[in-house]
Amino acid sequence: MNSKHIAAGRDDARYALVALPMPDLDALSDATLARWLRRGDAERMPLPLEPLDAVAKLVGTTVAQSGRAALRFFGQTGDRPGVWMAAADPVYLEPRLDHLFLHAIAPGDLRPRDLRALFDHLQSTLAGEIAFARIGRYAYLRAERGFPTAALSAAAVDQRIPNNHMPTGSDADAFRRVVSEIEMALHEHSVNLAREASGRFPVNSLWLWGGGLPVTPGNSPPALPVLFAGDPLLIGYWRLNDGRFSAWPGDIDACIAAADGSFAAVLPAEYRDYGNVEAVLSDLRRALIARDLDEVRLAFANGTLLRLRRWQRLRFWQSSALTAETAD
Repeated sequence: MNSKHIAAGRDDARYALVALPMPDLDALSDATLARWLRRGDAERMPLPLEPLDAVAKLVGTTVAQSGRAALRFFGQTGDRPGVWMAAADPVYLEPRLDHLFLHAIAPGDLRPRDLRALFDHLQSTLAGEIAFARIGRYAYLRAERGFPTAALSAAAVDQRIPNNHMPTGSDADAFRRVVSEIEMALHEHSVNLAREASGRFPVNSLWLWGGGLPVTPGNSPPALPVLFAGDPLLIGYWRLNDGRFSAWPGDIDACIAAADGSFAAVLPAEYRDYGNVEAVLSDLRRALIARDLDEVRLAFANGTLLRLRRWQRLRFWQSSALTAETAD
């Protein structure tokens, strides 16, 4: 089933587009919800996957890979940067027998004062052709001359072999040189020594991704629904295309009331708890049956996209795509 079919619908249809941090349906305890979901139309997107790309596909558009750091900065601040920049995500690169393994360090796992200390140190040690900026929980690298970077964020590449997602070829020499300098500067920093002493991963590298020039509007996407999310990359895309956005209000009924039509929602990380997710799914199913919504579109963390309409709850067969192997 193609993405155009998944994203299709009447122009006046009220739909809910919800990105879920849960990987699949296997741990759902509510059998009614599981049966309902398995009757939808499903397809897979290849992994690793950014929530932005899953949401864009369900809306019916695509987002350019370059310049995503600038897009995230725009989402955070409302200002378009005037120079080339890359996102600089703190990571722990774990040495294994014959490869490295990437552990993304979530913003909530690094105290603001520790993030500030690390980036102040990098700025004082390495500033020259490159410079570092810290905005809230996120950080960036600016350069006079751009260079290839990874396309995906550290969160998307988390628990994977990073080499598979780094730039390659002679054009990547600058990337490797900058990363090597960063790693030497971070080695045995007091913040990392304290983290290791308390049993946490040190920040032994930065994952540089999304490098590019300041963002500019591209081809106009389909009309964007109201967005409820805290992801600055998604917010940046909505800002760029004059879409309405707000924080996740806590439940589906609040989204329906505030949007007064279609909406997109990206659930916070704490919704990895299946009890919280089941409450959201139950509310979506009820709203569909009550005709508060005409359609529900879901994006799961394993790359599954699912489209559910009111009449599909009467189906007696299950979607084969839900049991397919996950692409990687």
